[in-house]
Amino acid sequence: MFLLEHEGVPRHDTLVYHRVRDVDVIASEFGVKTKDAPWARKIELRDPDGNRLRIGTPTE
Repeated sequence: MFLLEHEGVPRHDTLVYHRVRDVDVIASEFGVKTKDAPWARKIELRDPDGNRLRIGTPTE
């Protein structure tokens, strides 16, 4: 995925949310703990530019 604005410099602190089947697998790959929300089990990562990547598995 490549985030880009068409005019000027891209903003930092953008948030992208990815829904996945098993967030625990990704959490273990990055060595982070999951957090439970009423709608999903999730993690949040930041890329080198400060953009937030939120990854979650919806709760049933």
